[in-house]
This record gives sequence, structure tokens and C-alpha cells, in this order.
Amino acid sequence: MEFRESKNVELKEKFTKSLLKTVSAFSNFHDGEIYIGINDKCELVGLPKINEEKMVIENSINTTITPKPFFDMNVLEIDGKSILEIKVYKGDNGPYYYQNTAYMRNDTSTIPLDGSNLTRLILNSKNLTYDQMKITQSNLSFNYLKEKMSSILDVTDINQAVLTTLGLFSDRTYNNGALLLSDNGGVSQSYIDIARFKLDTNTFMDRKRLENQSLLQHFDQSMTYFQTQYPSYQTIEGIQRTTKEQVPLVAFREALSNAIIHRDYLLNSGVQLSMFENRIEIVSPGGLPEGMDEEQYYRGLTSLSRNPIIANVFFRLKLIEQFGTGIKRILDSYRHYNTKPSFDIQKSQIRIILPVTNFDYTKLEKKEAILSYLRAYPNSSRQSIEDVVRIEKNTLIRRLNELGEIGLVSKSGNGLSTVYYCR
Repeated sequence: MEFRESKNVELKEKFTKSLLKTVSAFSNFHDGEIYIGINDKCELVGLPKINEEKMVIENSINTTITPKPFFDMNVLEIDGKSILEIKVYKGDNGPYYYQNTAYMRNDTSTIPLDGSNLTRLILNSKNLTYDQMKITQSNLSFNYLKEKMSSILDVTDINQAVLTTLGLFSDRTYNNGALLLSDNGGVSQSYIDIARFKLDTNTFMDRKRLENQSLLQHFDQSMTYFQTQYPSYQTIEGIQRTTKEQVPLVAFREALSNAIIHRDYLLNSGVQLSMFENRIEIVSPGGLPEGMDEEQYYRGLTSLSRNPIIANVFFRLKLIEQFGTGIKRILDSYRHYNTKPSFDIQKSQIRIILPVTNFDYTKLEKKEAILSYLRAYPNSSRQSIEDVVRIEKNTLIRRLNELGEIGLVSKSGNGLSTVYYCR
């Protein structure tokens, strides 16, 4: 039987109090196993007086970790050595504290929880979302929400009954959802940073920051700014004049609302809107909500929301369509164009890239064209670059190699599966 440390396995030569931190970490987040009697080289050294040690460790766990965790202890006899196995189970009553500190695993290490992760753990243990969390603030105003409710739903007064129906008020108390939708909540991480550039971030054009106001006002002002920067244009197809969009309005609306509604408000950063001549990048703090994978995200197979109260208000105000269909609508909005959006899902953020449908890369200098195209279409094949940028194959390969040598372009894959992206 081989032993290796991992996120779920901890090896100890002997009992030390650091073991109790690992019990806290496993209890808080996931089942795990601790083996005592195995050294740092993963060698079996055994544990003398194992039955006495077992009682000492069991007592230490039960008396120093609050609330009491769930665990089993077993004595294993391996190659003539006595090993103590402790199986720790994720609890339902967390956070589990050791000496007033809750812990988590970071690969093979055990570290204290920071403020945002601790709050997230507390919410999960109570089956609450951030926007459902009650607050002490009581002097909130909702003039912008009232204006939206009046124009869209013909509701002319925002009283406690309406706020209760919207899920913003219960037991004579507001929640974080109300705070985010109020005019004067002042949530520091609730902002949208809009920056306008040429083709890259080296050429700055304009910047504005939307903060200290309702999420609904953030949304409306961002939509207005978008429409001034990317107006529709006319084309002649045959004998007909057709109106087309530089960036589909539906795509931007859905990407923006997703970023506002589904972002992680426990992270101390705002939504970033970067507007370029050939693309828009929308970055939302926080990865996918717990319980959602990438396949579900792309295919709209779930309506799981990180902030269901905010999502419900946006839905009632007709700012979003049916729950769980946003990504599909973004993709569908590009169906009639020879281009498509890109998605970059990371643990700490989600980035959506909406390309400008009529941008002409052939008018750029060759290297600039390649870089601009890869920023709008990361992970592109050589053939797709060649088709759009209109560079002869051998010249393109040479240019890509040159850009790779100076650290601007990387590639992954082999043969026909090779793709290129900007660093």
C-alpha cells in the first residue's frame, strides 16, 4: 500500500497539534484522511504505544475543535508497523474552528481561511447565498428601483410589501440583495469599471467608473455607453439595405447581466468592461458557482445562480430572459455573422470576449493584425488566422514564430490541433 500526500491525504510521523488544523480543514470542505506513523518521505515508521496515542488524539480532536467534527479512527498493521488512520468527514454544522480559527486545504498544505472564504463557508453551511444574508443597515432608499418598477411593471410605490415580494426584506430586516439594489448601499466591491482602448491596453482612450448606486443603474448606464460606442451600421446585400450590429446588443446585454448577477460579491473587485476597436471583454469576479461545471455553463443546462434574489429582480424587470439561457443567447446572437464569442473560465473570474463583427484586420500591419486577432479570438488555428488576416501561409508561420520568440504569442497542441494565443 503506497501513501502520498494530496489535498485529501495528510501524512504525519507523529502526533502534533498541526494535525488538528487539518481536521478543521477536512471538516469544513471535504472528506480527508490523516495517517500517523508515516514520515515526510512517505516511509512507514510506525507509531509506538498506538492505543494510548489513539486515545490522546481522539480526546484532543473532541476538546479543541468546535463544533465537534465527525471522524473515525482505525489501527492499520502494515509490514509489521502500526499506523493510525483518521478518516475525517465533511460536516454540516461548519465552520469547524481550531483555537478560534477555521482552516482549509491548499494542495498539500493547511492554511487559515481568509475573511471572504470564511464568510462563504458560513453561508454554505446555512444554505444561504450572499444576497440572502441579512444586514443591520436600515436607512436604504430605492428610488431607481421604484422608477424601473413603475415604467416596466406599473408598480408606483416601493413599500415593505413590495420589497418582501422581491425577497429584499423579511422579519423587518433588509438583506445584501436590498443593499445592492438600493440607491445608497455603498457596497465597496459593487462597481463597474469601464475602459475604452484602441486595439490593446497600451492606447487608452476613456475611462469611467460606476459606483455607489443601484445595480440597476449600473446596468442601464453601461448599456447606454455601449450603444454610443458600438452603433449599428448599414450594408447593401443585393438590392436591399440591411442593418447590422458591430456587437450584437443581445450578446452584450446577456454578458453584462450575467457579470452583475452571477459574480461573487465576496471578492473585493468589480466588473471590468474593456472596450476595444475589435472586441469587448467583460470580466466577472469569481468562477462558476459551486455545483456548476463548464458543460452546464455553455449549454444552459442549469439555472443555478450565485445571487438568486438579484437574478429574480432582473428577471421581473425583463432585463434578462428565462433563467439559464444567457450563454446560449450570446452564442445565438452571433449566428448570422462570420465570427463567434469566446469564454475564458478561471477559478477567480470569468471573461467573455465579444468580437466586433465588421472589423477589418487586413488594413492593419501584419504583426499588429495577428496580435489583434488573437486577442479577440484566443486559441485560434493557423488556418483561421490566415483566412481573416489574409497572410500567405509561409509568411504567417514566420510571423507567428517571431512573435513567439519575443514572448507575445504562445501555442499549444500539435499538428492540426495546434492553436495560438496571446500571452
